[in-house]
Amino acid sequence: MPRMPSLLMRRWWPAVLIFAVLVLTLVPLALRPLFNLNEGLYAEAAREMLAHNPLIPRLDGMPYLEKPPIFYWLVMLSYKIFGIGKFAARLPSALAALGTLLVVTRFAKDRLPEPAWPAVILCSSIGFYMMSQLAMFDMTFTLFHTITLLTFYAYIERPERSSRLMLAAGAAALACLTKGLIGIVLPGFIVIVFLALERRTIPWRPFLVAWLIFLIIALPWHIWMALHVPGFFDRYIIQEHFDRFLGTLKPMDYRRPPVYYNLEHLVFGVFPWTPFFLAALIRRRPFDRLDRFLLIWAGAYLLFFTLSKTSSAYYMLPAFPALALFVGRALPDLEGRSLTRLLGAFAFLCLVAAIGALRVPHPPMRPYLIGAALAYLGFFVVALKAPRPRWGRILPFAALASQAGFAALFLAFSIAHPNHYASKNLARAVLPHLTPRSYVFVAHHYEDLSSLDFYLHRPIYVFDPRQGDLYYGIRHNPKAHRLITGHALTDLAKRRRVFIVGPTSDERSWARYGHFHVIASKGPDVAVENDLGHTPSKR
Repeated sequence: MPRMPSLLMRRWWPAVLIFAVLVLTLVPLALRPLFNLNEGLYAEAAREMLAHNPLIPRLDGMPYLEKPPIFYWLVMLSYKIFGIGKFAARLPSALAALGTLLVVTRFAKDRLPEPAWPAVILCSSIGFYMMSQLAMFDMTFTLFHTITLLTFYAYIERPERSSRLMLAAGAAALACLTKGLIGIVLPGFIVIVFLALERRTIPWRPFLVAWLIFLIIALPWHIWMALHVPGFFDRYIIQEHFDRFLGTLKPMDYRRPPVYYNLEHLVFGVFPWTPFFLAALIRRRPFDRLDRFLLIWAGAYLLFFTLSKTSSAYYMLPAFPALALFVGRALPDLEGRSLTRLLGAFAFLCLVAAIGALRVPHPPMRPYLIGAALAYLGFFVVALKAPRPRWGRILPFAALASQAGFAALFLAFSIAHPNHYASKNLARAVLPHLTPRSYVFVAHHYEDLSSLDFYLHRPIYVFDPRQGDLYYGIRHNPKAHRLITGHALTDLAKRRRVFIVGPTSDERSWARYGHFHVIASKGPDVAVENDLGHTPSKR
């Protein structure tokens, strides 16, 4: 039976794919307000670093040492070029995603029969696309991490080219400066396991030179911070790495996920290619050297974060390039009944996903999720019904077209329901009421409304805090008083103009701190302002 026709057999295919990827990646960046949670935190931290000291990450005017500086520096550069805003904050992630696609394609060019497949698989995976749209560290980290491991593997293929090992070391150092020690710990673990299974070693001279390059790049910022910021080593190294992994961080700002959490998000993150990965896992045995390397890469992430006491869905992102390469190697060999069965299984999963969307606890999301499932179903049914000789050209189109449908629905939801995930509209409603001496408080969880800081351009205070985003900075700047008790809020509300922003469900409980009236209500959140001179109720 003939193999699937080449993806690149027509000269216009690369141009079409590149144009589609650029549009999908870059166009939506400026159309959604910044998310609360991490996007608001990181965009604001970069803005404050730009205004103060570019070496010390800051949040709410105080040191914020959860992450190292490279992503902040990239956002600051973007702010300088394009101005401070959501597009500039997200652009480094989008460019890192495009860079990752280029790196993967370059690696595949000399090693895969169809070198464009891994890039198509990667850019049309839901998890990869979503992270390319967010002002977060993970896509930039994924770029450096991918360069580290792929250049290392290229060195193993041609040990006489020691410059590849040096490049891997430099990329690992940049990964460390993007997201911490994981930039060397996980690549190191992957390399050690791979070399042990292959019974290979690295000559000591290039090994030492590589370590020297790593230290020259990675150490200076860490040394400078240790000399200039009190408590840096304890907060950044001990608490943010070891205590977070072991679950001993205090105050705790996370919950331990169930044991299946990371596997679930790894499988979902590579959707719609999940059935193809499972088929490749079964059909490619026995695995060759590159297969083993890619599976060790993905498996290391799954194992590490399953053992960790804390994890998030996007922690699996750096494993996606390995899975894309693994599936891309197998996909050209899937044909005839095998491919038909896979597409049929995918159609069944889309129907299950559409039915499952009816049970999502957030009702406004349901029609968009159902629409996304049906969009994937429709395009892959087209691929299922297409003549077999054209599968090699239709599948990439189906993947990117379905991804475009998902992106359009995600954007439509974001525009139609911005108040469910962002604080931009609340900030705009509060701004006209503020004076230079006003205080803006959030209830309990700073991170839940963190984009307020970015849109208000003023410090945010927290009463009765329940998590630790600002604890480190407060401890080293006690005069800032960013975190206070409810009793202190009551005293302050008697003398100063106070605004509280938080969940509508908590609004009644705020009467104990003073007499407040609503100035804005957006989605699940409300903003209230105190009436000076009134006595708090006795509730």
